[in-house]
Amino acid sequence: LPSSPPSSRGGSWKMAAHPFAQIPPGFFAANEILNELPEEVTKQMISDGQKLQSRESESMPLECYEKLLPDSNRKNLSSAINAVLYIIRELSNSSTQEPKALNKILERETDLAKTVRAQFALSFKGEQDGEDAKKKVTKSLALGKLVDIKWKLGMGMASSSCAALKAPFVSLVLSIADKNNTIKRYPLELSIDQFHDFRQTFKTMATQIEQV
Repeated sequence: LPSSPPSSRGGSWKMAAHPFAQIPPGFFAANEILNELPEEVTKQMISDGQKLQSRESESMPLECYEKLLPDSNRKNLSSAINAVLYIIRELSNSSTQEPKALNKILERETDLAKTVRAQFALSFKGEQDGEDAKKKVTKSLALGKLVDIKWKLGMGMASSSCAALKAPFVSLVLSIADKNNTIKRYPLELSIDQFHDFRQTFKTMATQIEQV
């Protein structure tokens, strides 16, 4: 073993004590490619990468990105996808999923631009929010009988992390009747992706009920 291990940026050797311990060849060049991609494309790549990581999908659709970026280089897009998957895997293995902590890890270990680092870090907050929302729905349904669901589409104009978020969301209100037939209402706010997940969950439940 070398007396003093080379930097992780050499991609050759590093003690596996924390995320990004083994940097793959070409990783930092791929960082620069990610920095140049349109924000919406990067966001889509991160979302697709997380679905692949959680086995909700089987691959990342390179052809879709090529349609979004008709002048792009296929090799560069493949490098960007590989970098996204590597970053998601390493952040998933981090001891914390708190966005500020993840952002600091990315700042230390990558060459990603500030805006790209924020997209990765906040994507994990979205995952946690989704899990919290699912738990809230499950808890609400456990309290009694679901008698009504109301929903509406809204647009978030600001958040703690962005002054002008302009992100669409779905507002849900679950009406639950307890054993005394008293109805209580439980409000929820879901991102569009989270709402689609719930829609698929209820569709699966309905299919299973029909088969009983």
